[in-house]
Amino acid sequence: MENKLKGKFVHNKNIFLALLAGIIPLIFQDNSYFILLLCTTGIAIIVVTGLDILFGYSGQISLGHAAFYCIGAYTSAILSRNHHVPVFLTMFLGALLATLFAIIIAIPAVKLVHHFLALVTISFGQLTYLFVANTPKLTEGFSGMGFIPRPSIGGFEFYTNFSYFYMVYFFLLLFLIIKQRLIDSSTGRALIAIRENPHASQGMGVDNRKYKVMAFAISAFYTGFAGALYAHLIGFISPESFERPQSIIFLTMLLFGGIGNLYGPILGAVALTAVSEYLQLLGSYQMLVYGVFLLLIVVFIPSGISQGINVRSLFFKGRKKGDTHAGS
Repeated sequence: MENKLKGKFVHNKNIFLALLAGIIPLIFQDNSYFILLLCTTGIAIIVVTGLDILFGYSGQISLGHAAFYCIGAYTSAILSRNHHVPVFLTMFLGALLATLFAIIIAIPAVKLVHHFLALVTISFGQLTYLFVANTPKLTEGFSGMGFIPRPSIGGFEFYTNFSYFYMVYFFLLLFLIIKQRLIDSSTGRALIAIRENPHASQGMGVDNRKYKVMAFAISAFYTGFAGALYAHLIGFISPESFERPQSIIFLTMLLFGGIGNLYGPILGAVALTAVSEYLQLLGSYQMLVYGVFLLLIVVFIPSGISQGINVRSLFFKGRKKGDTHAGS
């Protein structure tokens, strides 16, 4: 009975927080720049949520997620702008193409661990960057692609940042719900088993290869879709937006917020998106600051701020010692 009441309270709390996030733009709707910042924050949360499925739950590290972000963005931009395919369709096609590449990379790469897997993802990210930078007939190279259209439904176009935010907000809630359902399923339990002890999970009948590839694919879909959202929000993309530092930023957001729970990606993306606005003044020193962030996280809060703050314990004082995944 007590667990049921706790579960109901957490569910109601999540609904309250979701409604609160949806109300904020109504208060600041006249501040277009702030609404734009909310849009980019929502997009970052989608990326980091997908990365959490890969790294936080299956234990596979990726330092090349900017590649999937890039694939989703360019695919959607090219199809919608040059071939006049409906934007909502191109966003899903971009995400699916990113997923396809993730599967192709993951099938041989899932046998690798730690720094070997990291090197493979770095290489893929660099190859993707070089491709979009050196194919001007397709991607317009370093000149960048402009005039990327905004999505529309019927006669309504998401032209303003205010309306675009609620589209991002809808997909963000959808992806968060899908992630939580996934983690609460047998698939989620299999991913956690692989992360904790791959040899033991294999011995218990879990197909490690299958679930690792699945984690890569789902993570890439999230990231590719977020890339498409970004392209149609900004209306301009260029290779510089998808260099290796972008992958490091995504990973920093995840580590800062905390892995393996619902709130970590949200807190990490919100905090570092806000911080990055001020870091722009530092120019090329931005990555130095991100490096310091990573160092501080590893030394002082290795489990991230969501575990350091202990979100669930704010509501339930009698938390069990074995519950290490607050909010998941």
